[in-house]
Amino acid sequence: MRKNLIAAFVVMAFAILAPAHPAGAQQGGNMPRIGFLAPGAAETDAAFAQAFSEGLREHGWVDGQNIAIEYRWALGKLDRLPELAAELVRLQVEVIFATNTPAVVAVKKTGTTIPVVFAAVSEPIEIGAVASLARPGGNFTGLTTSNRELMPKRLELLKEAMTTLTRVGYLANPTYAVHQPQLQEMQASARSLGMELHPFEVRDGSELERAFAGMAVAHVGAFIVQQDHLFVSHRRKILDLAAQSRLPGMYVGSFYTDDGGLISYGAHFEDLFRRTATYVDRILKGAKPADLPVERPIKFELVINLKTAKALGLTMPPTLLFQADKVIQ
Repeated sequence: MRKNLIAAFVVMAFAILAPAHPAGAQQGGNMPRIGFLAPGAAETDAAFAQAFSEGLREHGWVDGQNIAIEYRWALGKLDRLPELAAELVRLQVEVIFATNTPAVVAVKKTGTTIPVVFAAVSEPIEIGAVASLARPGGNFTGLTTSNRELMPKRLELLKEAMTTLTRVGYLANPTYAVHQPQLQEMQASARSLGMELHPFEVRDGSELERAFAGMAVAHVGAFIVQQDHLFVSHRRKILDLAAQSRLPGMYVGSFYTDDGGLISYGAHFEDLFRRTATYVDRILKGAKPADLPVERPIKFELVINLKTAKALGLTMPPTLLFQADKVIQ
C-alpha cells in the first residue's frame, strides 16, 4: 500500500509538472515532447505510468531534463479521449504514447501521422492500428497483451480452482473493439471445459450492480472479467460487489488481486509499460514505427489471493498454488 501511494504521488507530480515544459522552453528549444494519453487517472494508473517513466530513464530520458511529457488523462470518461488525442496532435509532439485500445482508437481517428506507441492493446490488427505484428506498416507500433489467447487459459485456471464449477458469468463491454470475436472464443472454450458462459453486458460503471444482480439470478458459481479499460477503471467497485455477492472472480492482471480479487492471470502490465519506453527511445533516435515489429508479452503472472479465498470459503488446490507466481496471504 505504501509503495502504491508513493507511486501515485510521483505520477501526480509528473502530471502537474508536464505542462510547465512546452516545446522550446528548455535546452534551447531542442527538448522533445511525448504525449501520454490514458483512459484512466494518475491515481489509479500510477504503477503503469511509473513503469513507463522508469523505462525512459533506463534509456537516458528524464522528464523535465531532456524530454517533456504531456500527460492527458481521461479520468475514466472514454468519451473525452478523442478530444485529448486531438489536443496532443495539435501540440505536434514527437511521439504519442497511447496506453491501450481505447486510447489507440481515439488517436487513430485523428488521422495523425505522428508516431504512436502503445503498451497494452489486445488486438492491434483487428482495430486497424497495424497491418501485421511483424510489419506494422504505418505510424503505430508497440506491445500487445495477447489477451484473446489468454482468455481460454483463464477459464481453465478457474475450473482448476473450482472443479465443480459449471456456470461462469462474463462481465463484458459490448462496445469494446474486439468484443464479438473474443466472446465467441470464450463460449467455445467454456463448452470444451464442460461449463456454460453467461455474458453480462456493462457499458458504464452504473450498470455493474445490475450485472451482479443478474449473475445471482443466473446462479453462476464464478465470473471472469474482460480486459476492457472500463473494468480496470471501476475495479474497486467490481471487487466490492464481488465480495458482497460472495462470488469468486478471475481477472486479467495482478492490479485486481493486489486489491482483493481472487485470481488473476495475464501479461505483466508494468513490464509492458516499461518495455514500451524502448520504442519511444528508438523513434526519438530516428526509427520509424513501420519498421518496429509489435512484440508480445514475455512476462506473465498468475496471482492468487488466499485471504479472499478464505473469506469465500474456498480451498485452493495445492497444484494451482504451486503454479502461482505470487500468493497473497
